[in-house]
Amino acid sequence: MTKFGASFRQARTSKGISLDQVATETRISKRFLTAIENEEFQLLPGGIFNRGFVRAFAEKVGLDPEQAVSDYVRMVEVRQPEAPAPPQPAHAAKSQRGLYPISVGVLVLVIVVFYGVTRESGHIAQTASTPDTPVAALTPKPTPAPPAAPAAADALSLEIDAQDQTWIRVVADGKPANPGEILQSGMNRKYSAQNELIISIGNAGGLMLKLNDKPMKAIGKRGQVREIVITPETAKQLIAR
Repeated sequence: MTKFGASFRQARTSKGISLDQVATETRISKRFLTAIENEEFQLLPGGIFNRGFVRAFAEKVGLDPEQAVSDYVRMVEVRQPEAPAPPQPAHAAKSQRGLYPISVGVLVLVIVVFYGVTRESGHIAQTASTPDTPVAALTPKPTPAPPAAPAAADALSLEIDAQDQTWIRVVADGKPANPGEILQSGMNRKYSAQNELIISIGNAGGLMLKLNDKPMKAIGKRGQVREIVITPETAKQLIAR
């Protein structure tokens, strides 16, 4: 870790400000603030939202916001993906090519033996049966399988209609249903879950939401970053009256 994340933590603690307080006043999820201090940038939503989060965080703790954004961009550009796996040695590839004719020969031999055994077994079975006994009578009747249990209906159904450009991320029952996407005006998405839906939004005023086919209450203003946790217990509180 470099001094980038440490500078945010040091500036924040020197002012006696907690992460919860920063999250409340900047409307940025505490999880994203922690990711900035720990330099775990892969946990951030990506794109322009990352730079906006860094700038707002820096302003709140008294750091130069433009310098903070510049340092963040430079760090992200420096980090390179993992190197590709080394090419297979030429002698290994040559050895594998040498084994190919042997493998084909073995496969042909297995097929010939299997065909001979199957043909012989069928001949023996045919001569052993009596002419008076139909073959169908010797075949056991299949047992009917029990009917499959009906799948449980989803307790939560969320519809998203974008009125303005905004970023979203959705987690359904602990599994990512949408790892992160920028919706344009007019786009819509649907998600469902049994126990919990978590939706992170970069522009709360840019979405119209329906929960279980009923309009939800307004979740924020334009440009406001929000994270909403929806469960069967809290669903009634989120639906507009």
